[in-house]
Amino acid sequence: MFKRIILEEWTLVMPIAAFFFTAAVFVYTTVRALKLSKNRREELANLPLSDSVSKTP
Repeated sequence: MFKRIILEEWTLVMPIAAFFFTAAVFVYTTVRALKLSKNRREELANLPLSDSVSKTP
């Protein structure tokens, strides 16, 4: 029964490691985005529309 849990082939290690790495990065960015202050969120939301950047024709 436990034979299925133990990795039988070493080639399965990389996809599992890649999945957990990707999941960890996703969780980290989600938590960091949720912890942003209201002022910073508004600043980042209006960033593409701000007039502080000089526009070149």
